[in-house]
Amino acid sequence: MIKPINNIFESTLLGTGGGYGESLVIHLGNSHWIVIDSCINPKTNESLPLTYLEKLGVDLSNDVKLIICTHWHDDHIRGISKLLERCNSAIFSMSTATDRNKFLRFLGFDNRKGSIESSISSTYELNACLEILAQRNATFRQCIEDRVLLAHKDGSFEYTVFSLSPSDYVLDNFTSEISTLITEYGTTNRKIIVESPNSKSSAIFIKVNDLRILLGSDLEVDLNCNRKGWLRVLDFNNVIDKKCTLFKIPHHGSENGDHERIWDELLIMKPVSKLTPWNKGKKLPKSNMLGRIQAKSEIALITSSFHNLRNRPKSRDKDMDKMIRVMKPSLEEVRYSYGEIRCRANILGRANVWSIEFFGTAALVDDNFIRNYPIG
Repeated sequence: MIKPINNIFESTLLGTGGGYGESLVIHLGNSHWIVIDSCINPKTNESLPLTYLEKLGVDLSNDVKLIICTHWHDDHIRGISKLLERCNSAIFSMSTATDRNKFLRFLGFDNRKGSIESSISSTYELNACLEILAQRNATFRQCIEDRVLLAHKDGSFEYTVFSLSPSDYVLDNFTSEISTLITEYGTTNRKIIVESPNSKSSAIFIKVNDLRILLGSDLEVDLNCNRKGWLRVLDFNNVIDKKCTLFKIPHHGSENGDHERIWDELLIMKPVSKLTPWNKGKKLPKSNMLGRIQAKSEIALITSSFHNLRNRPKSRDKDMDKMIRVMKPSLEEVRYSYGEIRCRANILGRANVWSIEFFGTAALVDDNFIRNYPIG
């Protein structure tokens, strides 16, 4: 693995087989790096973007300029505190519009529900990040629509990193949501508003010289409201000045992250597209969406195929198997498989010429891949 030279932009998508998360490691040029989200190797508990940067020989203390947490889902935040700890000078950016349950846990209000709620690992991660920032006498930079998170200009090299979401409407709703929750603790009969963290996630737009890149996070489409999600970006964004040539597909290729206008208005015809799958419960992407992504793209890639994940589970003790059958018959083991998709372009050259490499379980999405795709 060779570190990119100064005039090479790199966007590398790391995927874990659809259960342990995803991360984007990006070289903007001139040894300026950013990381978007984090995921772990469950066997070692190491942050995968941190491992990737270390293998490249990146100066973590000086060259990682920005770390973005797009939202509080566990598959986007595991290992991010270790990454921030090592990247001493990096700006930390996130949205305060977060999943209500985890926000309450963070504040210590939710003890009564602790025995029945789901994982809170993302809360621990974010709490650790805020403690690191406090020790540095620093604060996080909030992701909001059309905000510059990082910018730099030096001669012929210029870049800007924007957050495209969440909107003021989403942030205002979150404030009301938390107020309702706090009131609920005094009057337990009140109905609590439940909003998905995906509606509050931060899509990212990057411009480096003539390059334009759109990174969809898990942002969704609400067809009934253009004040949030992708419709808000499509109708009101003021920062996307040219169509993007590289697209990280939103929300694992789910239909709720897709809209025809995204392809028509924000992307060139036939961009390079890449995505990670989701392998828990309702598996994503479905074959129809994978076919759509392939048809819309010049090249489409995925960090893992479900073919990689259908091997037999590791053997367990017979007593353990019996206990699992008695306690939770629906329990399934999420397979870990590492895939890496690296896209590079010359920031001094043509904006739509990409060099693409993929490793591990990553695969090219072509007709044959879709024909044999097991998720209908």
